[in-house]
Amino acid sequence: MEKIAFDFLKNNIFILSDKKLNKKEREFLSLVRDKHESKIENFIILNRKELDQIVKDESSLEDFLDKFCKRRIHLSLTEKEKTIFFTSFPIFDFYIRNGEDYKFYFSSSLERLREVEGFKELDLLLVLLFKAENSFYLYLHMLKNRNRGEFLLSRSELKEILGVGQESYERFFDFEKTILKPILDDINTLTKYNINYSKIKNSEGSTSKIVEIRFFFHHKLSPYVLEEIDKILLPIWERVSSPSKIAKLIETTMLNEGVDFVKKSLKNIDKGVSGSLDEVITLTLKRSPVANSQEQYVLISQTAKVFPNRFLFESKLYKELLKCKFYYNYNFLKSLRNIQAGVPLEYRDSKYKIDILYQDSGKESSINICKTIEKDN
Repeated sequence: MEKIAFDFLKNNIFILSDKKLNKKEREFLSLVRDKHESKIENFIILNRKELDQIVKDESSLEDFLDKFCKRRIHLSLTEKEKTIFFTSFPIFDFYIRNGEDYKFYFSSSLERLREVEGFKELDLLLVLLFKAENSFYLYLHMLKNRNRGEFLLSRSELKEILGVGQESYERFFDFEKTILKPILDDINTLTKYNINYSKIKNSEGSTSKIVEIRFFFHHKLSPYVLEEIDKILLPIWERVSSPSKIAKLIETTMLNEGVDFVKKSLKNIDKGVSGSLDEVITLTLKRSPVANSQEQYVLISQTAKVFPNRFLFESKLYKELLKCKFYYNYNFLKSLRNIQAGVPLEYRDSKYKIDILYQDSGKESSINICKTIEKDN
């Protein structure tokens, strides 16, 4: 693939697949993406049991996989409304069945794009999982403004970004319900960001017209984690062949096993090793501390109040977790994505126990954060 020189802040990206994913394909791709996120290899292995949960008819599994492997991603970059780069490639080059295991090799084009500046944050597999047709375009605009954490758009600008005709949805209520809310649900459910918005009217009257929309968003992960990743990688950057994959692996391990575990494991990792450090970092981080299930916990943070919506509830949760120096992990975030009103969520590890209950309809929600009775490391 040609080296891409492209200003992601000023210009546009268009990503399409052959056709919209059906339910089974979405479940399969979600599983693939979860497996692929923290791996440095260009393949993943899925066993028959995992695949049977998605494609329950044994006779149709091979047919399903064959059809999925023929799917293609079409990507184009535009500059001043002119296409300057276009590529089309499959998600997988091929797969191999060995007994009950299926080994899927990712497209070399997809792998190379993961290393291109600007595409690291986009996550092409994530884009394909968006349910709403225009989610990617608001997500892209959000990423362009990620250093500010907010952006302001007029109604006409928002419609233009989302590819909605200016004459469509004259009532903002209809636009909000049909177009905007499904897009925000995609972003809040699937990405590392939480995004919400406020409506700005042209006057204070109850019948005043909404003329602008202010979007505000924040990263679900603690800035502390991102800073620690930079501290580890910057001194050894020139000796890492696949920086985005290694950064993702470090991030995942920090979130699963803790920041201290990663810092201690990778301390002086470059000493006495020649050449690329990718393999030694990968092997080192595969070691995992054993959690003690008999730990005793003490309550360190308690919240009980009514929240107008889930976004504000999660914002409060992230603030309290940050105060308590809990820096999240993917298992916790996955559980949080699927939280339902009125259904308790409990997370537990060797240092923390978190009990969450989100309630809507004016009912009181609760957040209880406990920590083990031991000295902080």
